[in-house]
Amino acid sequence: MNSGFNFFRKIWHVLGLIIPVTLFFDPFRDAFGLVFATRAILVTLLAALLVALFVLELVRLNHSGFENFFYKYFGFLMKESERQRFNGTVPYFFANFLVVLFFPAEVAILAILFLVIGDPFAAFVGSKYGKHRFYNGKSLEGIIGFLVPAFLFSVLALFLITKSHPGSFLAITGPQTELLWTPIVIVFFSVVAACVTEFFANTTAKGLVDDNLLIPIVGAVVLSVLSLLYLDYTPMDFFFDPQALYIQK
Repeated sequence: MNSGFNFFRKIWHVLGLIIPVTLFFDPFRDAFGLVFATRAILVTLLAALLVALFVLELVRLNHSGFENFFYKYFGFLMKESERQRFNGTVPYFFANFLVVLFFPAEVAILAILFLVIGDPFAAFVGSKYGKHRFYNGKSLEGIIGFLVPAFLFSVLALFLITKSHPGSFLAITGPQTELLWTPIVIVFFSVVAACVTEFFANTTAKGLVDDNLLIPIVGAVVLSVLSLLYLDYTPMDFFFDPQALYIQK
């Protein structure tokens, strides 16, 4: 149940698409008179969920009775190894919290896509078709399973972002609707960086640091750095000041 490709676990992770979709559509625009209402609501909810999950996991790890109860009903979402450490949902939510809090919407959307699209596809392709294995058990087929879907979905996201927000720094078409290749190349190398991170990532700090945490953060940082190097923007264009989160109009 908890080895190989865990369908229910990956579906649970894919539900994280709610976060980039919410950032994209900005449904809470102007709510509560806040300048960054949607971002403020997302950050607040993610912080609350993160604290609740952390406390729940502390109780589970320190009380065997509760751990047995939890595993009985939610074990289908867990790996066997997670019975002795924090489960991957904690670093997963922490990564989402960090990229939404500190990076612009375009970067956060893409960085989260790298994880919620690339990781499940890599796990599925690697477990079902993986024949060329590396020292850590991961496969060449799994790497391709990460790279191709993550890149294609990211380009689709760039197209949608460009259509709805023509002034985006990652817009892939210019004023004359010509295709701009630089943002696409930047996203490609950012996906590669996220894939390399997934390949080498280990689970440490009792489960608090793993690929769920590292993929979105590395993806967001590489996206920002490459955009700074090859697009005409300043560092402040890629850093959201958390102090502005609850500023009212």
